Amino acid sequence: MITTTEALEEAVQRALKAGAVGIDTEFVWDRTYYPTLGVVQIGYPDEHAELIDAPKIEDWSPFAKLMSDPDTVKILHDAQQDLTILKRACGAYPKNIFDTQRSAGFVGLASTISLSELLKTLLKVRLAKSETQSNWLARPLTDRQVQYAEEDVRYSTQLMLRIMEKAEKLGRKKWILDEMSEYEEPTLYEERDPDLEMPRVRKSGSLTHQQREVLRALGAWREHKARKRNLPRSFVLSDDAIISLTKQPPATIDDLKPLKGLSEKSLKHNRDALWAAIERGRNGELPDLPNARPKGPQPDDGYEARVDFALAFTKGTCMAAQIDPALIGNRADITALVLDAEDADPAEHHILRGWRAEFCGKQLLALLRGEGSISINTKTRLPQFSS
Repeated sequence: MITTTEALEEAVQRALKAGAVGIDTEFVWDRTYYPTLGVVQIGYPDEHAELIDAPKIEDWSPFAKLMSDPDTVKILHDAQQDLTILKRACGAYPKNIFDTQRSAGFVGLASTISLSELLKTLLKVRLAKSETQSNWLARPLTDRQVQYAEEDVRYSTQLMLRIMEKAEKLGRKKWILDEMSEYEEPTLYEERDPDLEMPRVRKSGSLTHQQREVLRALGAWREHKARKRNLPRSFVLSDDAIISLTKQPPATIDDLKPLKGLSEKSLKHNRDALWAAIERGRNGELPDLPNARPKGPQPDDGYEARVDFALAFTKGTCMAAQIDPALIGNRADITALVLDAEDADPAEHHILRGWRAEFCGKQLLALLRGEGSISINTKTRLPQFSS
């Protein structure tokens, strides 16, 4: 195990020289707001793998050099969560990322496929996925943990090459590279402002407008507190407590009482802050949610039929080309385009940008504007566009 910054620097130099390496993380995430890194794996093209003992590393600057190097491919599976964790650890925005899961959606497989299934399908390699619930902070690691961690990155380069080989035959190599470049967008790794998000709170349906604002204010306070103290949200304030304070708010600060999920001790320390949050919600002091105000044309009687029509065309086009429809967008994405079709701005609809526009976005927009037509291909028995 790599336990020093000097050894980490040597491993990074080997990775930079290799030009492409697999990267993965193992972490524990049960009593903290942020995942606690236990192990970081590097897999080299020769199938050699090295494990970094994350808690022992005090200076992550060598790893930052690797993650931000534009000439070295970093290969991950289901990359977003790992990249977010690594960005927090080393501070560097990632460059030149290849996501084997997402890219699989371009070559006839699901863009949500598991690593073990992808390896079995493309490389005939079978993984023993027996350590998914391991304690990755315990030391020493067991032999089975080490084997599990190494196998997650041992075949990364081979897997990328096999996917790209299939993509090149299908003429989709450029599309995959276009998609992978999205991982270089800095906003992916920035924490969102809790004031601008509706918190996820169980049993929060059927609220009045003012109750929703109180819930937002309490949720935002909880989020800030959880981040600051690196605690799970429920350790700061439970969903049950938020619902109680939202639906039956105290009339005065003195009326704040202990609740399920709000202990007497916690209330003593946070009484003023909780009261300020409740008052903030009552007084309507929070900014509007980004999507709170309707933009563009409003739904009409026929818009759901147009959405179904657009989804059928998109799904048929994807099935005929063996591309996972999930890569194009979900129902909400399609609905937004349907409602905005007459004056759609590519900056606001990712289906009208990059490879998606080339593949089906432009045709879909034309159909929604009454241009062209859709018919059933008698060979594929799937919907297709006709100009």
